[in-house]
Amino acid sequence: VEKFLHPSMLETLHEKFPDGVSLYGEGFGAGISKGGGNYGPDQAFILFDVRVGDWWLQRAAVDDVARTLELRSVRVIGDFALSEAIELVEKGFQSEFGDFLAEGLIAEPVVPMFSRKGERIITKIKTRDFKNVVRKG
Repeated sequence: VEKFLHPSMLETLHEKFPDGVSLYGEGFGAGISKGGGNYGPDQAFILFDVRVGDWWLQRAAVDDVARTLELRSVRVIGDFALSEAIELVEKGFQSEFGDFLAEGLIAEPVVPMFSRKGERIITKIKTRDFKNVVRKG
């Protein structure tokens, strides 16, 4: 993420979180991945999640960190049952970045869930996984 932050933003990050922070997200744009040019000619970072120590920040706080660091944060599409989210991705929906299908959804439960090892349970539903699916009915 340092590649996408101005040095003054790194200082701000260290001031706000002197004991450390983990930012989760990904780079996007031309030259980053296949189809990256769909997202525009420039490269940027989009923030998904923030963890401070053992705590995962709530969505409003993640968005606040993104604003403070002048980063984009992932847009929340809505609250769905997992089956509804799968159906939405299977049908396909428009990307917020342009006239093409979104890559998919990241889904996390309303009440955080963890594995026995203490790892968060989330899922990624990818549009490409439905590329060759023929729906019946």
